[in-house]
Amino acid sequence: MRPALLSRTLHKWLGLIVGIQLVFWTISGFYMVVVDLDFIHGDPLVRNVRVPLQGEMSKIPFGAVAQRYEGVTDVSLRALPSFPAPVYEITTKSGKTLIDASTGRQLSPLPEEVVANLARQYYAGDGQLAAIRLIESGAPLEIQSRPLPLWRVDFDDWLETSLYVHPDTGVLVTRRHRFWRWFDFLWMFHIMDFDTRTDMNNGLLRATTVAGLVTVFSGCWLLYFSFRRKTPARRTNQE
Repeated sequence: MRPALLSRTLHKWLGLIVGIQLVFWTISGFYMVVVDLDFIHGDPLVRNVRVPLQGEMSKIPFGAVAQRYEGVTDVSLRALPSFPAPVYEITTKSGKTLIDASTGRQLSPLPEEVVANLARQYYAGDGQLAAIRLIESGAPLEIQSRPLPLWRVDFDDWLETSLYVHPDTGVLVTRRHRFWRWFDFLWMFHIMDFDTRTDMNNGLLRATTVAGLVTVFSGCWLLYFSFRRKTPARRTNQE
């Protein structure tokens, strides 16, 4: 095969293959640039709930509570939204536990009605609570990096908002909504990780990048043959 024909064939087929991925890169990149990242993170959908401690409420000594647990590494006194009394948050090697600071009663794991009230406190949208369930295994892809268990609380707004609440501490772990899920879907095509959507250094992405470079070089090669001045044919005189 002549070099000119080889360069044209190579550039055509590589351009077709890599061009499809270039379309996905362009569309996903455009979405990531146009849509505000804070909105994607769901910041407008939640309130920054800061409940002040009520000092006048009676609290039992921490020592009376801590002696019931082994390996205590940290303790803090804080307010829990929608809960009438301060709570102790005790950290041990096995995790975190909430204790009612006024009675010493263990609150963790939090029951469904408490989590529902907490989610309503965190939620800043105009939807109503539609569903709530405790996820103990088989985490959906959108929270695959978060340790379980977690409460998932869904709201019926147009964004299809979901709040994920820790069952032991009542802390809002993360939030998801329609535009975040679109972002995650496009991110999958952008980094070409169709499994976990987290590996930005996978083999397929590297191979496509190399193919893109080869496409550029083949285009330069083709450009050389396209602009090369043709040598006029010699004329022979016959006597």
